[in-house]
Amino acid sequence: MNLYISMDKRILAAAGVVVLLIIYAYFFILNPSFVAKPNIPKPPLSSPQEIAVGHVNWLLNEVGAYKLHPSITSSEPPVIESYVTDLDRRFTTTINNNYPTTTEGAAQNPDIRFVTDSWGFARLYAATDIIAEAKAMSSEKILTVEVLKDQAFLAEKGYLAIYDAIK
Repeated sequence: MNLYISMDKRILAAAGVVVLLIIYAYFFILNPSFVAKPNIPKPPLSSPQEIAVGHVNWLLNEVGAYKLHPSITSSEPPVIESYVTDLDRRFTTTINNNYPTTTEGAAQNPDIRFVTDSWGFARLYAATDIIAEAKAMSSEKILTVEVLKDQAFLAEKGYLAIYDAIK
């Protein structure tokens, strides 16, 4: 009888550890909830044709790019490409230490790509509820999110938080 009680306690303890690991993985890896959002000032956008690095950086911070983190298995940082179709301009955003940094130009190996035209970008930029507007624009096919890497790899970097918010 003592042997069974001891065995039951070990099984219960092991189950408890597994549950804690699952909770940790969800809240800190797959869908980070406890990350402080960086304060990035919103630059004025006077015309959709004047979209610049600062506008893309601010917008991606607002949709939650700051929640992304490097892959656990490869330490590769999150990379997002934003493509403004009618201007044929591409922007690369890399997230380091929960802070997005955007440069102009195509990304070498992006994880995901946001695609819209300049008017769609301006619409999203001006929205009071960016997530709700992104959802609406996605369903209207004005904003496209291209998933360029394996979904498990993206989940490991925290993209689930952004993708679930927009879809």
